[in-house]
Amino acid sequence: MPEPLKRKKKDGTPYERPPEIEAFLEKLEVVNSSERLHQFEIISKNNPGYVPSEVLIYFLRRAWVEGAKSDFEVIFRILMKRIENSLRSTISDSRKTDAHGIREEITGRFVERIAKDCKGNSTYLDFFEIRFDKALSAFKISALRQIGPTNVETVPLESEHDDGSEISAEVESAAADFLNGNLSILDDPDFRLELTAAIDTLPDDQKRVIGLIMQGFQIDSKDKNIMTISRILKCDERTVRNRRDRAFKTLNTILQGENV
Repeated sequence: MPEPLKRKKKDGTPYERPPEIEAFLEKLEVVNSSERLHQFEIISKNNPGYVPSEVLIYFLRRAWVEGAKSDFEVIFRILMKRIENSLRSTISDSRKTDAHGIREEITGRFVERIAKDCKGNSTYLDFFEIRFDKALSAFKISALRQIGPTNVETVPLESEHDDGSEISAEVESAAADFLNGNLSILDDPDFRLELTAAIDTLPDDQKRVIGLIMQGFQIDSKDKNIMTISRILKCDERTVRNRRDRAFKTLNTILQGENV
């Protein structure tokens, strides 16, 4: 029986994993360690044997508690590779200055979280056992805000290292603003290429705003410790919003014209 999560909601009830994750845990708990680790090595999400990252987090934590050092090291390596691939999909060398250094910084911060969890000082990783991709996206955005200004133009709409079926949460959120909520069109690879091309035609000031929005930066904040778009670009909130609105209007015009 999988160990329950320890983190609790405000009402005192514990967080729970989705049923499909619990089912994976129950299935893999009864197989031997070598077979389980072999299945963890499967890379493609299209493979029927692919194991969700939520499950890897669970067994990583359990391996540490049980003192299974070799298992811990194997799972850790696989997990870090997945995180690296995920970061490459939105922090691309071709799109961002010093992308490699930024990815390393974010990865290092995540490793620190794992270390705290191993020492029993945190339940933060519980979130990653519930919705790994969403938790990693939030973690990445938080880290990027703390790292500060970067030279960003656009964000790739699909990973350079997978089958192209995954779209980043930041891109979906930002794209919704100029697609009138019609996110289903992002499932079309041709349209994603059109959208990337359309963003590339924007003036540099608008392109930078769109790129930062797609990374999850907020336009402005009263909290001086939060890195915002207006602080990165050194202009007031109204200017940022005007650039955003002009960019969205241009993107709407281009994309509607190409898809009539």
